[in-house]
Amino acid sequence: MNIGMITCNYFMRIYGYKEPENFNWGDMSAKWRAEFKKEDFLALAREIRDIGYDELEIWEPTFSHDVYTEDDAKTLAANLAAMGFKKLAYSIGGWTKNSVGSVDKAYKFAKALGSDIVAGCIIKDDADVILPVIEEAGKKYGLKYAIENHPSPNLSSPADVAEAMKPYTTIGANLDTGIYNQQGYDVLDAYRLLKGKVYHTHFKDTVKGAEACLPIGDGDAPLAELVKLFAADGFEYMLSVEFEYPEDPAPGLIKSIKYIKELLG
Repeated sequence: MNIGMITCNYFMRIYGYKEPENFNWGDMSAKWRAEFKKEDFLALAREIRDIGYDELEIWEPTFSHDVYTEDDAKTLAANLAAMGFKKLAYSIGGWTKNSVGSVDKAYKFAKALGSDIVAGCIIKDDADVILPVIEEAGKKYGLKYAIENHPSPNLSSPADVAEAMKPYTTIGANLDTGIYNQQGYDVLDAYRLLKGKVYHTHFKDTVKGAEACLPIGDGDAPLAELVKLFAADGFEYMLSVEFEYPEDPAPGLIKSIKYIKELLG
């Protein structure tokens, strides 16, 4: 198994870890795209590497296909490889039927990064429109798409994700353990249902029925048991640690990777 982390763990960094009034993810994402430069990204990546993570999931607003070119992506990938990052993934957040014109550009960018996975949620009612376009891009660029389970109106339940990905060869699941656990789904049963087409994992710890995201090992998601299942199945994709926390997430990310490494022995 490969241990990585997603750059959205630092989502409040753009505000200096001081949440503004009327905070929303759209405004925050736009602020990242407008203000966070390549040198800022590299400085953040260096911090992440120093914590001990050697794989990285790039959340789109922190280094976006809507801001940078394919050549920029190739240069960034070389910079990250020189730091010691072994694998990259690209998270676009989410797509709707209005995103059809964005898919090819995002896939070109992900390919230039050297990623083999694009991850993000999908609006359930738009799935029949956007997923065929994603499948076409996946075949064209040799990349997989991992549907992240997010609450409604997105594809949410394990059954929703399983049904949506069934017709496609390049589309599978991004198992967000924390969200399933928050919503009361059995994370292990979700994995068993999606098994064989889980292409990515947002490895997140939570408490059933509560909103807070916790360092790995501090919640009640059955992550130790899931790691055992992954090991038994020869799971080859990224465990991307997600710790959404409004203050500096570094202490929680340090605790998380220590816990995972202990699980892996």
